[in-house]
Amino acid sequence: MGLERNQLMLQMECTLFFESNPYAYQTIEGLSVRLGRSADQLDQVLNRLVEMSILSRVGDGARAIYYFNIPYHVTEAEWS
Repeated sequence: MGLERNQLMLQMECTLFFESNPYAYQTIEGLSVRLGRSADQLDQVLNRLVEMSILSRVGDGARAIYYFNIPYHVTEAEWS
């Protein structure tokens, strides 16, 4: 259970980083420096966030770039 909880906490940490920096484009190495985590810790978490459509990824491997999928908000004018 401890490992699963750590993964969830890291998912939240990554999500909060990208929500706070919605126009950030980060490699896994760049994000590891910003969050103070190892790239090995982030790899599985970032892939999960891509699967959940919270993040998008361009490229593969060490050169992959991750960015936030900014949620689309419907405005009142669009409902009319």
